[in-house]
Amino acid sequence: MAYFENNRNPYLPNTSPTRTTQARRSSCQREERAVGEGEIVQGRILWLPPKDELPPRAVRRAHGKGAVEEGIYNHPVVILSRPAHEASIVHFHVITSFQGKKLHEIYGKANEFHASRRSWYLPITPTPPHPDANSKKAKKRFPNLELAGGAVLRWDSYVNLRDVYSIEWSHLRAYGNPDTPYNLDYQFEQDSMTRLLAKGKFLTTYEVGSQVQAPAQPTTQRPLPPPIETTPPITYAGQSQRPRSIASSENSARSPNPQSPFLGSGSSIPGRRRSISKDPRDAKDEGKGLAIVRFIFKISSGMAIDLGKKAVCLSL
Repeated sequence: MAYFENNRNPYLPNTSPTRTTQARRSSCQREERAVGEGEIVQGRILWLPPKDELPPRAVRRAHGKGAVEEGIYNHPVVILSRPAHEASIVHFHVITSFQGKKLHEIYGKANEFHASRRSWYLPITPTPPHPDANSKKAKKRFPNLELAGGAVLRWDSYVNLRDVYSIEWSHLRAYGNPDTPYNLDYQFEQDSMTRLLAKGKFLTTYEVGSQVQAPAQPTTQRPLPPPIETTPPITYAGQSQRPRSIASSENSARSPNPQSPFLGSGSSIPGRRRSISKDPRDAKDEGKGLAIVRFIFKISSGMAIDLGKKAVCLSL
């Protein structure tokens, strides 16, 4: 397994004057800060300490068979899972920079062996695209993984999807890049994590099972206020009627009918009619209008009667 060669880890300081320009992002010593439980989330990048700083057999294979590779220590890792039945354990993939080299420089031959090895790795932006991502379809198979918030790692790096290891999360350390000191969170975006897990499942059949759930935050509900009367009673044909209060409307907080978050404030609930209530002021205006019509009718009727009487008198 090609993690690094000549016993030199590219994530540690390198004083050689022959460093290549493409790998000039800082490679000083990793962060020593311990991580809290709230940081143990899927997609988070943390640091696996050197082997001599860990208890014996601290790292084990979480999936598949074989010995634990010696070259995985002192590397960044990405959290895949925190199983519900082992709350203190996390599963992870190892992240490697190939000592500042590109994937095609490590496995650049056209034979089946090198092609298979290349399929184990996915690049992390801004690392150049996968050497086999040479078509639209191939780019979906070998996507570049993106870190949230525009974060970048110290070196152009790749996730090794072939091996899945486990460790107690308390042994891991925080990851940091001195070139971006204000960036404290190194975590894959959700879409990238989905692609990573799907590719890993295809290669190894590893699947994430039931996860440890974060404790639910207690919630309290305030009691609903009593209905608010906004208008006085209105009299219609001698009967006093009170308009509906705000609290009894369909859009009230007391209403048991849920409102879709995708509907606008003026949208109605599908399958239901919205009730339309008249403004009491409109009712008063209608009453005034009827009274005026009746008054005009009375006047016109009286004038007609007077004219009729005059016509009878003239005829006599």
